[in-house]
Amino acid sequence: VGIVTLQDLMKYRSQKSMLLIGNVDKARTVEDLIVAREEIVKIARALLSENRSHIETMEIISYIHHRITRRCYELVLQEMKRHGQNPPDIKVCFIIMGSGGRKEMLLGPDQDNGFIYEDFPDEKIAEVDAFFVPFAEKLVAALARIGYPRCAGHVMVNNPLWRGRLKDWQAKVTDWIRVPEAQKVRYSSIFFDFMPVAGEASLCQALRKIVHQEIKEHPVFLYHMMELDFRHKVPLSLIGRFSLDKEKKHKGTLSIKQAGSIFIVDCVRMFLLERQVEATTTIERLDQLVKLKIFNPETAEHIKAAFEAFTFLRLRNEISLIDQGKFPSHYLNPYDLTKNEQDILKEAFRVASKLQDSAKRHFSKIVS
Repeated sequence: VGIVTLQDLMKYRSQKSMLLIGNVDKARTVEDLIVAREEIVKIARALLSENRSHIETMEIISYIHHRITRRCYELVLQEMKRHGQNPPDIKVCFIIMGSGGRKEMLLGPDQDNGFIYEDFPDEKIAEVDAFFVPFAEKLVAALARIGYPRCAGHVMVNNPLWRGRLKDWQAKVTDWIRVPEAQKVRYSSIFFDFMPVAGEASLCQALRKIVHQEIKEHPVFLYHMMELDFRHKVPLSLIGRFSLDKEKKHKGTLSIKQAGSIFIVDCVRMFLLERQVEATTTIERLDQLVKLKIFNPETAEHIKAAFEAFTFLRLRNEISLIDQGKFPSHYLNPYDLTKNEQDILKEAFRVASKLQDSAKRHFSKIVS
């Protein structure tokens, strides 16, 4: 799946977004990108008030984040060249992972990024590192200044784990899939949604083929992925009441992402990985699963409706928090919602829970 194009944005007929993209592409400094990043909430607010799919809105927001990230990459690269630091003559792809790689970013995404280099001899490692190590540090710092916080789990290009030659990535992926310890499975969940943002996109395609081949040969990995994911359940009690967080930081709230939409994302990804089929967004993946007759159309529509409900409630909550001068978060108090919205949220949680049960039954067969 290649880099998102302007045609992708034009299909959504969002003039405000296209004007902002124009400003991003003309940006000459990181400060220009800080201004553009701050405009995204205005775009989101306008899109939310229009009669359009909330999934569309999320894709438009993601597209803008991608363009800002790509322009940041270009500006940092230009700055290094101005200071006489020229990149070695190798192909490189700058990737984003997680929600960014699925085009499912909202208003407060952190960084999940990496470098894929083409294969080159070991003798060249020192030369490549001499440029790309400081480049990675400057890039992460610039993105943080723009408004993309550093990843708490250090899934960033300035961490050596998240950059390497194609063959280095192949060794990592092989290890993660064949020796599926908990941390490696967590890394995989973030990494498997990678997509190119800048540079040589064909390296991304080559790595995708490696991932698919490894999973085809070692499908038991998907069982371990399912097992780790299903240690968590949706926050509904047996009598249908919301189970709220008891930890001090988020007491009296629940996470629409970690307790809801993530289950849909993870389950749908697992079913698609099993078939080694390529699709970017969760909705596109659901459409593929219907084509493959893994899900029937009615089931897929229920899952889409739940995913859209999670997206809408989360986005509206993030806009509200920003308006209050707070950082956007996926935590909210469900009892602040209207009765109708509470019912919609409960139904979305039930759909996510049913999907979990279905995935558990399916992937347990791999080891039985």
